Amino acid sequence: MKPLLRFLRRKMWNNRPLTISSFIGLLLAVSFTCSIPFYTDHALSRIISTTLHEEGSGAPPGSLLTRYQPTRNDPADPEALAALHDYMTNKLPEQIDYPLLQSIATYSVAQSQLRQDASGGGTDNRRRQMSLMSQSGLAEHIEMTSGSMYGDSPGSDGIMEAVVSENARSRNYLEVGDVYQYTLPTAKGNKVVRIKIAGVFQPKDAESAYWYQGLDVFSGTLMIHPDVFAQELVSSLSASVNTVNWYGLYDLQNLQSGDLSRLEKLLQRLEPDMYQMLRNSRVDLSFLDLIRTFKKESLQVQMTLFTLAAPMLALCFYFIYINARQSLERQRNDIAVLRSRGAEMRLIYAIFLLEGALLGAIAWFLGMLGAAGMARLMVTTDGFMQFAIGKDADIGWSGSAGLYGLVAVAVAILAGLLPVAGYGKQSIVGHKQELARADRKPLWQRWYIDVVLVLASGAGWYLFQSGQLHAGQQSQSGGMQIHPAFFFVPAVAVFSAGLVSLRLFPLLLKLLHRMLRRWLPITLHLALVQLSRSQRSYFPLMLLLVMTMGLGIYHASAARTIDRNEGERIMYSNGSDVVLQPVWEGKLQLYDEKGNYIPEDQPRDTIYTEPPLAPFEEMPGVKSHVRVLQKEGDLSVAGKSLGKGLLMGIDNVDFAASAWWRHDLYKGTHPFHLLRWLGNYEQGVIVSQSFAERNALKQGDLIQMTVQKVPIEFVVVGITEYWPSLSPQQPFVIANLDYVYDHIPLTPYALWLDMEDGAKVMPVVNHLRGQGIETSSLRDARNERILQKLLPSREGTYGILTLGFIVSVAVSFIGYLLFWIYSLARRTVQMGILRATGLARGQLTFILLLEQLLTTGLAIGLGLGIGRMVSKLFLPLLQTSGGAQVPPFTIIFELRDTMQLLAIVLAMLSIGACVLTVQIWRLRVHQAVKLGEER
Repeated sequence: MKPLLRFLRRKMWNNRPLTISSFIGLLLAVSFTCSIPFYTDHALSRIISTTLHEEGSGAPPGSLLTRYQPTRNDPADPEALAALHDYMTNKLPEQIDYPLLQSIATYSVAQSQLRQDASGGGTDNRRRQMSLMSQSGLAEHIEMTSGSMYGDSPGSDGIMEAVVSENARSRNYLEVGDVYQYTLPTAKGNKVVRIKIAGVFQPKDAESAYWYQGLDVFSGTLMIHPDVFAQELVSSLSASVNTVNWYGLYDLQNLQSGDLSRLEKLLQRLEPDMYQMLRNSRVDLSFLDLIRTFKKESLQVQMTLFTLAAPMLALCFYFIYINARQSLERQRNDIAVLRSRGAEMRLIYAIFLLEGALLGAIAWFLGMLGAAGMARLMVTTDGFMQFAIGKDADIGWSGSAGLYGLVAVAVAILAGLLPVAGYGKQSIVGHKQELARADRKPLWQRWYIDVVLVLASGAGWYLFQSGQLHAGQQSQSGGMQIHPAFFFVPAVAVFSAGLVSLRLFPLLLKLLHRMLRRWLPITLHLALVQLSRSQRSYFPLMLLLVMTMGLGIYHASAARTIDRNEGERIMYSNGSDVVLQPVWEGKLQLYDEKGNYIPEDQPRDTIYTEPPLAPFEEMPGVKSHVRVLQKEGDLSVAGKSLGKGLLMGIDNVDFAASAWWRHDLYKGTHPFHLLRWLGNYEQGVIVSQSFAERNALKQGDLIQMTVQKVPIEFVVVGITEYWPSLSPQQPFVIANLDYVYDHIPLTPYALWLDMEDGAKVMPVVNHLRGQGIETSSLRDARNERILQKLLPSREGTYGILTLGFIVSVAVSFIGYLLFWIYSLARRTVQMGILRATGLARGQLTFILLLEQLLTTGLAIGLGLGIGRMVSKLFLPLLQTSGGAQVPPFTIIFELRDTMQLLAIVLAMLSIGACVLTVQIWRLRVHQAVKLGEER
């Protein structure tokens, strides 16, 4: 073993750059993979926190209520009941393994007669029906209003002490200090026990989860000490227990995704396990559904992120694969010699497996730390390659991340071992034969894998196009839920298009050479000859760059498109930044226009008083505002009813400044022209295009709308398909607000506010309150956009796309540098011969830069083109799959995204060019020209 380890150490040291690059690839793969479970736990904690803080009418989240209720023919077995009690109060909380906020055991017997004890001189002959009950922890949750707390044992005269609630005392005419006879049902018949009312209590906090049964239950019960109930009633008197409840409230705030399956199985088995211990026991209330909901959310987020990360993870493993091939290329001759001298394949496998395991162990340890940092980076993303500093990025430790990291290490080691099989099976003779067939097509070309992948991605596009898969659907929160395959299928399309381009690359070289060979200078001729003879060696690097650029362009466009259209949908539906509804003072109309009293059984109108307008002009942080009235009414033309429609009354000048506009929606007439026409004619209206086409209306036509039983005459001055906050399918009429108020009584309107950048809305509310104007409702479109971005699915999507691009750029940069450095090292003899035959250093540098331009530059250009093509093919499917979105869906290509990607890649190329230039200028002819083979 020691010789093997010594050999491995020397091997890794002699190939330091490749060993380090392999380690970096492993580290990136492990960190990227493990960051997803880290982020999933963070997202789950936010979902749990939101769920636990939601106000609900039912039991608090985390409640577990179990019950034992024997039948008359199947009385309780004291030993079995004690075993079940021990399980519910001790063993089950240990199995759940989360903090127990409340643990309550409630024992009770059936209601029975309660009469005052005559031996004490009492004369109260009232007949009462009450039950005896004990509940653990009662003393800590009540305060005595009279008397004292019960004792933990009967008195010397056998009298048991009990306390009652204020409601029980008043309803049953009980007095502190009185002794009552209680008829106790037992297994041997009824027995009479004596109960003394020791005190009266009231709850300290009536809203506490301790009162899980409600307070009404205690109006008919006598509360005694749990020890007295267990020892005296159950053990000594064999009382027939009517009901036993066990209530537990668990703190699920720190629930981990790795515990969801365990808790689900435990809660599923709880009722069968209880029934085996004691018949007639069951689960009344459980948080099993809550656990299932959390599990579903967690799996959905995790599967979405892994699907999105799959192409970038594949790039990492592909980098490890080509890095291993480069390493094996340098050691190929040595491996062939070892095989020729009788070395077995398992020895060669053992060497590389041991190297991978050693690097993988270190990468796993460091990758777990890097994964937490990547998860924090995902939390801070606000879009593709956009970051919001200051967001809460509290990432806890995830146990499941370690398992995913081990899987990533195993896959990476496998990717590194794949080339060994091909190289290790060759002898020195086979190695030389392989060198002679260097122009053989790669496997994916011989098997037409690129064509198969093109067809597969085309099939995926067809599934989205035909509606069998929905790229985007509206979620319950109103946002768009993106199908994970919507990012995976385009990644396959980019990959397959890259392979097809590489298949055509040799043809392009031949075409250039044939067209220009008569006029080619020697440098260009040598560059084309070198590329034609060694085209296979350039394929891995070119494919890596095509994938990086293509996916970067597609992900940037997809993120921009989703974000922009989500924002536009919210702004269009709201109409402006903020919609504020001030409170109007109003009073009922008691007399009609003739002065007659309106009876109470007849409808009465409300007479409103408009708030003063001066405070609206002084609202802080508001650039402009407009009054907007919306009322439903009946539309008609020439006495013919056309159904109901929506009337919007506005101030045209203020509306132009305050409403949100997307000007490309108004293809026929600019909305400002429509508003100007509206201002020119007092009775003018703008009507919806669908309503106008359905009723053959045109400009100048008269229409009538009855609002609040008052007919109003209008003249059509404009027709439009879209209008802020209004649906195109709904008949709407836009009119001058003052003209509407000339016909109908004053009715409360809303204020649409166009806010300054960064301005808060609460100062506006406080300003109006200070002026005596309250706010009845408020809708802030900016806050809604922020909440949509904070959704775990959206935040995780942007985060994983950004992180994946950073990882892919890092991998491409390292792969690019290593490829050209070792390519130049392999061609040292060739470069030396060219220098010896008279080629200048500048010419050699120009040849290498030209090779970079025709390979790396072409790959970058292909990546940009393929990325835009795939974006134009797939992004429109978000509109066709998501239904008719208002406003219509638009595809966003921003130049700054392309420039940002180009800047990163050009910086990478510049560094590489500098390295190559330095290598060329350090070349010495007497060192390069030598006998022997190229290494």
